[in-house]
Amino acid sequence: MRKIIPLAVAGGVLVASGGVFGAAQALAKDVEVTQDGVPMNVRTWDGTVGGVLEGQGIELGEHDVVAPGPDEKVIDGQQISVRYGRALRLTIDGQAETVWTTALTLDEALAERSIRDESRLSTSRTAPISRQGLSVTIDTAKSVNLTIGGEPSTLITPAKTVGEALTEANVTLGPEDRVEPAVETPVTEGMQVAVQKNENKETLKPVEIPFKTVRKNTASLPSGTEKVETKGVNGKAVETWVERFENGVSVKNEKIATKVEKEAVDEVILVGTRTASPSPRASASASSSASSSASSRSSSAPSNSNLTPANGASCVASNYWEPQPTANGERFDPNAMTAAHKTLPFNTRVKVTNPRNGKTVIVRINDRGPYIAGRCLDLSRAAFAQIGDLGSGVMTVNYEVL
Repeated sequence: MRKIIPLAVAGGVLVASGGVFGAAQALAKDVEVTQDGVPMNVRTWDGTVGGVLEGQGIELGEHDVVAPGPDEKVIDGQQISVRYGRALRLTIDGQAETVWTTALTLDEALAERSIRDESRLSTSRTAPISRQGLSVTIDTAKSVNLTIGGEPSTLITPAKTVGEALTEANVTLGPEDRVEPAVETPVTEGMQVAVQKNENKETLKPVEIPFKTVRKNTASLPSGTEKVETKGVNGKAVETWVERFENGVSVKNEKIATKVEKEAVDEVILVGTRTASPSPRASASASSSASSSASSRSSSAPSNSNLTPANGASCVASNYWEPQPTANGERFDPNAMTAAHKTLPFNTRVKVTNPRNGKTVIVRINDRGPYIAGRCLDLSRAAFAQIGDLGSGVMTVNYEVL
């Protein structure tokens, strides 16, 4: 037999259950849970942030970040942000390291580390970082102070060496340029790099070669007369000069070569030596006079027969041959046995010996010089050739004043 429940009682039960449900709904909270920037609306009866996350099956790792914290109380309308940690495997300038970040893109992560925009990356800056992480190789950009040819500038570059930095700065090095420090030096922050721009400019200069004067004695002309047998002609040559520029400034200019294009022609002058025959009346006096004259010439003109070596000082002797007036007023004759000395009286006779071969010559002082340190005598070309090799230019000699 069915039990009849009074209508009044049944109505009371319904009212009671409706009240419980309404109370439960009153305790529910609406919150927004955002995971890595993706929002989700959640109705929850949990009292803490951690409870809400657990109710949604969200597990936090040691590198994940949640705000507010898991122990914070939840209020209606709460916004809960969850950022998952990602492993960023970096190799920076050859040094490997792993960092954890909640950044979603590489650019965002690098902004936290102040990596310059000019740095060289193995992947795009906008590359996303997945939950599995990301591996990146970075050559960091460094500030380098450049001085190119005296002009200063600043370069931000990821170059690894000085040479690479100069290439990036569009600096072309010439064969004579100097770089400090060397091009293979690793680049460091704030490095000072100086490039001295050097250049050698070659020029050709035409010059004249002066002719030499040669005097020849001849009996075909009367004594006291002269005649030009061959007229002298200057030669032609081209000198090569190299001028050195450092940072655009000329620092040296020197001759490095001479090319003879046309040889000079010596001027040959015939000097008469023929004397008139003496008259019978003057024969006797002429004979006596000739004897005394020969004696006089032997005392003033150098004689180079049967000479003993010079005993005296040692020095370096040079030679000269250019036609020019001598200091005592004579016309210089390169074929005469003469020499230049800075202080000895004119017409002083000096014995000069080459100790290497024992050859000796006697010269007469008729000029001044040489004015180069260490040299004592400047011999005529003929005197030099009599005791040494003209090709050597200079030689060590012993000399004795007679």
